Amino acid sequence: MTAELVKVENLVINQSTGIFGKSLIERFVKFAGVADSSRQTYTKCLKQLFKFFSANEIISPTRADLITWLEEMKAEGKSAATIQLYLTATKIFFRWLNQEGFYSNIADHLKSGVKPSHNHKKDALTVEQCAELIKNVKGNKLKDLRDRAILKLMTTAGLRTIEVVRANVGDIRFERGKTFLYVVGKGHVEADDKVLLAKQAYSAIKTYLKARGGAQAKEPLFTSTSRRNKNARLQTQVISRMVKFNLRGMGLDSPRLTAHSLRHSTASNLIFAGVELPKVQMILRHKNINTTMIYVAAWERYQNDGEQFLADKIWRE
Repeated sequence: MTAELVKVENLVINQSTGIFGKSLIERFVKFAGVADSSRQTYTKCLKQLFKFFSANEIISPTRADLITWLEEMKAEGKSAATIQLYLTATKIFFRWLNQEGFYSNIADHLKSGVKPSHNHKKDALTVEQCAELIKNVKGNKLKDLRDRAILKLMTTAGLRTIEVVRANVGDIRFERGKTFLYVVGKGHVEADDKVLLAKQAYSAIKTYLKARGGAQAKEPLFTSTSRRNKNARLQTQVISRMVKFNLRGMGLDSPRLTAHSLRHSTASNLIFAGVELPKVQMILRHKNINTTMIYVAAWERYQNDGEQFLADKIWRE
């Protein structure tokens, strides 16, 4: 198959962009069979690719064009992780184009030439900082009760924001004298995994639900309190802003401290407390224990004072 455009009805936006337009992205993500979050990611990545095509008046892109795009992203200072993400979306997209008979797979076996870091992009809070973060939520309005419950849940169970958002009231279950929350994990479509609800977290959730009143099993566990979206399922952006607001309230204002930092905090604090690695893996629901090992490496780094030991030997006083 040659790299020539195939004019397909409803796919061509205009002659200047040929087949590479918005409707093609929509068709791709519709048939990609991925979760909503992945659809949004693919859409964002491909829009950037099409923007590059448009800016350079590329109608029939070649492999060389994709390599130029990758080099431009490097020159712009985009992170290795971002470049790798864009390339992954591009490779899946062109594979699909080839399968549909629209275009040749010019991205096959294409390499980014960058090596993503295996270190976390977010920092973690200590146990003491987690406690202070929760105490920073003052008051007993419904929003305050909800936010405290969310923070207690995220700092002890290591939930992602999307997992908090997806949770329903009925996902709380009681098994063998313990309370669990079944979650829709990363890449999952149903609540088929579970985390233990610490007594303090469950107590905060019960207090919030009681104040909310009449929460049914199929209703969202956490809902909006704003006039515009009252009782609607909470959005991830709301949780992110709430966490950021309270971090700033305790004097912590860093781009490396976000809502996702609370998941890192759970892992780090468990490792620092000496909890066995397989248990930490289970709590965080990591498929590969190597992911959990990253936190062990961080712990070992904190335990290693070799530089100071050497400095004291050199500059003896």
